[in-house]
Formats: sequence, structure tokens, C-alpha cells
Amino acid sequence: MKKLVSLVLALSMLLTMAGATGAWAEEEYAPITIQFWNGWTGSDQQVLREFVDKFNETNKWNITVEMDATSEFNDKIVTALAADAAPALILTNAASKYDFEGKVRCMDDIWEKTALKKEDFVSSYLDSLSTEDGLYGIPFQISSYVLYWNKDLFAAAGLDPETPPKTYDEYTEFAAKLTDPEKRVYGSGLSYTNVGADACVMQMFGGLHITQNEDGKWQANFANNQGYIDFVDWIKYQFDMGYNPVESDLDTMFLAGQLGMYITGAWLMADLNVYGTNYGVTTLIETPEGGKQAPSNTQTFMVTTCRPEEEQLAAYRFIEWWHTGNEGESIEDTAVYAWSDRIGYPTYYIPVAESAGYLANERMAAITVTDPEYCMDSVAPGSFRRWASILQGPLMQFFNTMVFEEDTASILETCQAEADRIIEEEYGY
Repeated sequence: MKKLVSLVLALSMLLTMAGATGAWAEEEYAPITIQFWNGWTGSDQQVLREFVDKFNETNKWNITVEMDATSEFNDKIVTALAADAAPALILTNAASKYDFEGKVRCMDDIWEKTALKKEDFVSSYLDSLSTEDGLYGIPFQISSYVLYWNKDLFAAAGLDPETPPKTYDEYTEFAAKLTDPEKRVYGSGLSYTNVGADACVMQMFGGLHITQNEDGKWQANFANNQGYIDFVDWIKYQFDMGYNPVESDLDTMFLAGQLGMYITGAWLMADLNVYGTNYGVTTLIETPEGGKQAPSNTQTFMVTTCRPEEEQLAAYRFIEWWHTGNEGESIEDTAVYAWSDRIGYPTYYIPVAESAGYLANERMAAITVTDPEYCMDSVAPGSFRRWASILQGPLMQFFNTMVFEEDTASILETCQAEADRIIEEEYGY
């Protein structure tokens, strides 16, 4: 009897092992290759390629990602999408959810098909990638405009090198103290030609340029916006008083120690770190009129519908790996962490924001906004279809005109009329 029981147990164990072997066999993924196109160049591309290579060497799904990074990406992807010949995975901006409508996949199912958790992402950034039909991208990079200051120049001017201005009036006071014409040092770094930065600062004064009214209809907010008028007065004053240079290459001037303060993108941090500049950085100054604003442009992973389902799933898995890494890796070993820590873009991913290494980086922590009560949108909410038209139309016209025109209210009315025309053209009201 004991022999019979032993035989049954042995057979049971063999069957269990066979079942386990079968389960393991299901984890042996067939090799698959996908194309990944983007427009990232320079040092950013080097870091991106480094992590693509790591993924190819270490991922458990037997996926190979072939990356094509080129400055001609925008033209190339439009042509490819029109021919239904685009790659599975692309990097682009939030507005592409409308520009590429019908050619990019709704990604609401990524939470079920991968280990990614929706609650790990700052909801405001997911909102910027959503339409009324669903989610069309997963964040990759938060392109924010921030305020830098040169701590050495602050100290030389008798200012506290650890304390940036808290108001725009204080910014002007600091700019006056920092400006030294004999040394060709300017206190303020602003540019009429940097439309993205100027639009964000303008927003800090008077709120979003496009919003929805109580009826859910889109409306432009240019005309009679006192915050925008105050913005023009403030920015003109820096130039009129000689606190701000007229040159356009302000990156070089800040790196050379010729600017006391400078408003530009967070991406400059990488160069500043390489050059060893003694600098501080913080978010843009808020105003009561502007409200809680942390304007940025969300760059995003998108998956096209041009490739078979298995390639789209492989693209999902790369996006998952970008955020979670390989099994057993810490968050500080992941690509999403490196994109902030090594390059300088504030994170949208809560596990990164809450990690010990990120919190220890005072500069990164200072420019990171995870509070969903803040408006992270720039110019208009992410659900507004004609964001790019507003930026490239009335806003660009406004910044080109405000330098020469004394009547700010009049040019704001012109912007209002053009924005109203764009809204009517798109939405019919």
C-alpha cells in the first residue's frame, strides 16, 4: 500500500512539474523587432540610445527595438502615417493626438496589458494626452520653462544667493541690482523671440489663453485681460531700463556668467552641470491673477495603428520597461529616472518623484510639480484641438508686435479676434 501511495505521489509531482514546465514555456517569447522613430538629437539622443540598447540586451520579451532618431522626424512621420507605413512606436508632442488622429492607438488598455499603474502618473499630464475618446499617449518628457539664477552674480550684487525673487516686482528689483554695464552683465534674461517661454510667463500673469466657459464652449482670454497687459509692461521695462540684452543667444550668455536671471527650458540644466555653473533653479513665479500655473509641454510615447497588434503590444512593453526597468531593479536604475537625473527634465512619474535619490537632488525637486490642482497645460487645456494654431498664430503675432506698439489693449483685441476665428473654424461657434 505504501508503495502504491508513493507511486501516486511521484506521478502527481511529475504532472505538477510538467504543468509548470508548460507554464514556463509560455514565457519563452518569440523574437520580434519593432521600429521606434523620434526627433531627439544631440546628448539627449545619446542617453535615449543607451537605454534602447539596454532594453534590447536585457528585456524578457525577446523584443528588439530599432531606433531612428533624426531632426527630420516631423516631416518623415507625417509622410509615413499618410502611407500607413509608420513604425509601431514614436515620440512626439501632446498635440499629435489630434494631428495624427486615426493613426495613433487609444491606450486606455495599457493599464491591463502591462504592469504600469495609472495612479503612478501625475493625472494632469495624462489629461494633456487625453481626448473625449480616451488616452492617446504615455508621458515621456515634461518640457517646462523655469527661472534660473547665477548664485555668484547674486552674491556679488549683495543678494542672497540661495533666494530667488518671489514676485515679478522683486524680479525687477533684483535685475536692477545685478546689471553691471561695465562688465556686460545683465540682470534679466528674457527674449522676445522665445515664443514658448514668453507664452508661459504671460500665462503666469493672466491665466490660460484659451479656456472653457460654463457651457463647455471654448473661449479666448486675450481682450481686457489686465494680467496680460501687466505682463507686457513688466517685460518691456526690463528692456527699456537696460536690464535685459537684445541678443537672442541667451543660453551662451548665461553659461558665460553674463545673466543674473534667465527664464528658459529645464533642458539647459544638463549644460550648466557640465560647465560647473553655480546656479539655482525654480518654477516660474506665480501671481494671484494667474493662479496655480505650472505650464509645460508634454512630450509623449505614442503607438501607431500602422503595425500589427503584436508589434503594438511590443511597443507597450518597451514603454512599461522605460518606467519600471527589469525585475529587481531599483527606480534609480530605470530610464525614466535617468531622463530627469541626467538630463534635467522634471518628472511626471510619482515613484521617481518620491524616490530618495530624486528628493536629494534639490534642483530637480525645486522644479517638479505633482499637485494635480496646478494647471500643467500651456496656452490651452490638452483637450483643445487647435493649441498649435493659437501658439503659432495670435501669440506669435502678439510677441512680434508688442515690442513696437504702445497700445497693448489694442493688440490684445487683435489676438482675441484671431483666436475667436480659430475657435469658430474648428468648433462652429
